[in-house]
Amino acid sequence: MAMARRNLHAPVRASSALQREFPQMDRRATEVLINLIRTDSLVTTALTRRFRMHGLSLSGFNALVILRQAPDGVNPHEIADRLLVTRAAVTAILDALEAKGLVRRDRSGADGRMSLIAITAAGKKLLDGLLPQHFAAERAMASVLGANEKELLISLLGRLQLHLAAQAEAVTIAE
Repeated sequence: MAMARRNLHAPVRASSALQREFPQMDRRATEVLINLIRTDSLVTTALTRRFRMHGLSLSGFNALVILRQAPDGVNPHEIADRLLVTRAAVTAILDALEAKGLVRRDRSGADGRMSLIAITAAGKKLLDGLLPQHFAAERAMASVLGANEKELLISLLGRLQLHLAAQAEAVTIAE
């Protein structure tokens, strides 16, 4: 851990030499994106390690959280949309959770082809045991920020997310 901190230079700054070579570069935009990616990597690594100790992937944990809030079950497509993964990926995530007895597939619809995914008692028990630790870890990760800084960061990230989603939609429409 000490080695990781010693090699970490935060925030990451973009090369001024690169900016001189490519004048169209917006150095601050590059730095924003590099630092978002670095932060995502650090958070994802920490959470993945924590959930792996309990036999879960990060996506599996998040799927359980979604399902815990929907006692009547959730359509797999909705889970995929909320996890920001493909339908094929959500099938693999749900298969792994089902194999561990943490979720179940309930057939619904007139012909029984549609399924709803529901958390099992075992899944709820595992999740309820993990959530206090998870919330403590989240609190510790964000403890360097004050309440106003957290609100500002949430607001800025929200603006960026809406902008990026609109750009992605515009590209999809243009294709």
